[in-house]
Amino acid sequence: MVGASADPGKPSNQVLQFLTGVGYEVIPVNPRPDVTEICGLRVYPSLQSIDRPVDMVDVFRPSSELEGIVREAQQIGANVFWAQLGIHDEKAERIAEQGGMKVVMDRCPKIELADPILLRETSSEGILRLTLNDTERRNALSMEMLRQLRKALEQAAEDTSVRVIILAANGRAFSAGHDLREMTQARQAPDGGRTFFEETMAACCGVMQGIVNTPKPVIAEVKGVATAAGCQLVASCDLAYASPSARFATPGVTIGLFCSTPMVALSRNVGNKAAMEMLLTGEMIDAERAAEIGLINRAVPDEQLSDYTQGMAQTIASKSSMTLKTGKEAFYRQQGMSLAEAYEYTSRVMVDNLMKHDAEEGISAFIEKRGPQWSDQ
Repeated sequence: MVGASADPGKPSNQVLQFLTGVGYEVIPVNPRPDVTEICGLRVYPSLQSIDRPVDMVDVFRPSSELEGIVREAQQIGANVFWAQLGIHDEKAERIAEQGGMKVVMDRCPKIELADPILLRETSSEGILRLTLNDTERRNALSMEMLRQLRKALEQAAEDTSVRVIILAANGRAFSAGHDLREMTQARQAPDGGRTFFEETMAACCGVMQGIVNTPKPVIAEVKGVATAAGCQLVASCDLAYASPSARFATPGVTIGLFCSTPMVALSRNVGNKAAMEMLLTGEMIDAERAAEIGLINRAVPDEQLSDYTQGMAQTIASKSSMTLKTGKEAFYRQQGMSLAEAYEYTSRVMVDNLMKHDAEEGISAFIEKRGPQWSDQ
């Protein structure tokens, strides 16, 4: 943190304390010889004097000093250059972007992190609720949102206490798709943005495949608009329920960017004609039409949607997690097989399933007319 202050009343000190409090390692930079420690942290006189790698440089200095600071940040190999609220310089921004750095100006990480873009809540029944919360950007799938979604999915896959995942959103949009401002900004890089675009597509595809590949069933709860990659997110989920006010579209064709990656999930959920109509026209469809073509399971009144989705999740969570994992994996794997291959494969799956403890327990409980006691084995 360049411009870190030892005065607790200064914004830089308050932000430093906040960042360390939420788990970040912060390195204070202040050239004053009488300031050797801030909040118990060693102070460095300059960026060049830091003796370990730096990921991000956060600046609390006047805008007129940014050009020199960004060049120093590049010299030490920092990946991100962040200028605080009220601090901005177009030339410094251009220098950073041309050098391959990600740039944020006139924003405060304390404000950004105090209102997380992805909320997590787990119920006693093992239902993990992930809520997109970047309402100012209409829950756009920015690189940071994609990173957090993928991390949450990976953690849930390994967490035995999580049985079902609900994917919801705050605000008027479920998700507007990729962050077009972020992508436009990337065009300032020497390669015209190609590297960033490749990273973005890879990250997005990773999240969509993560939804399909996680052993936990994933349910989309949709209020508002889901467009482009946002529509792709809905289509990638195992189940989807939406309010009547929800709208869906793959509108890339209207801005000269065909929704090629959303097409993958869309075409695996709806018929060819319906998919191509959405892709070629870019027009919105309502929840009733989305249910008709199979993009969602059904439309549910706004005031009942959350309870309905939660109830569906509770019903699924009451099943053996071993059985759910077996069935979900088999469902998606057999789709790409010929009829004969699919029957051969699923026959092996059923035999293996029959040998599991929960299958034996479930069948015994049915015969004995009692409730099963799952071991998830």
